[in-house]
Amino acid sequence: MRPSQRSLLGRSAGAICALGAAATVLVSGAKLETVQERPEGADLLYLPSGRYLAAASFGYSHLLADVIYLWAIQYYGHYEIENRYRYLQKIFRDVITELDPNYIDPYWIGAMIMSIEARDPDMALALLDKGIAANPRDWLLPYLAGWECYQARRYDRAAAYFEKAIAAPGAPTVIRRCYAAMFQKQGDLRTALRAWRSIAEDPSMDPAGREIARRHVHDLQIDVDLDALGGLLRRYISEHGAPPPSLETLVEIGWLEKLPVDPEGNPYRYDRRSGQVRAQTSFVLGRG
Repeated sequence: MRPSQRSLLGRSAGAICALGAAATVLVSGAKLETVQERPEGADLLYLPSGRYLAAASFGYSHLLADVIYLWAIQYYGHYEIENRYRYLQKIFRDVITELDPNYIDPYWIGAMIMSIEARDPDMALALLDKGIAANPRDWLLPYLAGWECYQARRYDRAAAYFEKAIAAPGAPTVIRRCYAAMFQKQGDLRTALRAWRSIAEDPSMDPAGREIARRHVHDLQIDVDLDALGGLLRRYISEHGAPPPSLETLVEIGWLEKLPVDPEGNPYRYDRRSGQVRAQTSFVLGRG
């Protein structure tokens, strides 16, 4: 909930002046040109910057941000307006969030309009980045930025945003799972395994979340072991011209301290003819 002084029921003359200023801003464009008919939405060209409006708001920039934000929601609900996204960035980035940098709603609502309706994810991320910089203790904005990057398959950036969200006070624990999953998407199996294991071993996590993490740890441990063994087998074949007679050979020549076993304690199976290794244990999560 926003501070009480931002209520539209403000009792001072300053609040009334601020409302008057907002009304003037939103309708003045219609009076700037009386001879030539202009397309709907053209008046937004003359909307002053947030800094100018803040100076003219008699100390009620928060209230003015409320008014323009509510107007913007109505404006972008009129889908028949041609080129209605032309001044989208100006309204949310340069006006509303300049008037009140700590007002969270315009950041995520504006970003949603930019991404989903205007189909401009980079514009959306720029607005969210501004909100993150102005509100470093808020978890919602970096979380939404992470999902924006996930949808765009920018998994490295998504992980960075989710990490910021996790560090913010009050962040839901589910974001840690989002963070871990991004490393799997990047193919960074070892980092993903560490991230999921930290969740599985954290007693403060909810039981369902820990169980999900344990399943990921189970499958990722197999992936990591097979990747490591496969790399050593390829190296051996490259150096010796043929696969080793057994996996124990990798221990005998000092490449491994001991042979790994899968999460259920079973040794990995080795095919000497092909030089391939596989797990006896099945994955517990679905594989496409």
